[in-house]
Amino acid sequence: MKNLLFGLIATVLFAFNGNAQKITQESVRLQLAQGMSDFTISLKPAFDKTTNVEDFKKTITGSWYSKIPKEGNDLLNASYKLLISKTSQAEILKSYNGKEMAVALLYIHNLSVKGVKTDGSELFGGTTGDFNPYAANAVSAKCRWYQLSCWIKEIFGDEGGGKIMDTIVTVLTILIAGL
Repeated sequence: MKNLLFGLIATVLFAFNGNAQKITQESVRLQLAQGMSDFTISLKPAFDKTTNVEDFKKTITGSWYSKIPKEGNDLLNASYKLLISKTSQAEILKSYNGKEMAVALLYIHNLSVKGVKTDGSELFGGTTGDFNPYAANAVSAKCRWYQLSCWIKEIFGDEGGGKIMDTIVTVLTILIAGL
């Protein structure tokens, strides 16, 4: 089973029960918005200690900063914009379109397809197993802010996470093509 993706997008995924659910563009957007809301909340301690977006990213990524790929950079920028505008969780759920979260999910999925065993840190310039000072000092949750596979297992269990990821990646690929 693939161990992929970082902690922030786990809440983006749907909990499937025994009955088939109709997956709609709005249901995917809502799950991506929930993931963005949770991700943004997890980064608020870093935001509170910084005065601009570059300091924010440096605080979160540490020595990884110079290697952040576009997908991770865009996600951090979107999170910073939500924090600086003091956007509420309810407003994020209502209005966030999901684009940056979906692109981030696909980035990590593509690494996994290439055979990279990732915990999600690559999205933010790291390498799986690298030390990240923000993760070590600022996060009290069981999973680090960038470990999607950890969040998936925490929420859906080992088997459910794999099934959900396969379905979500397929749906997101189709939806992003339409953006």
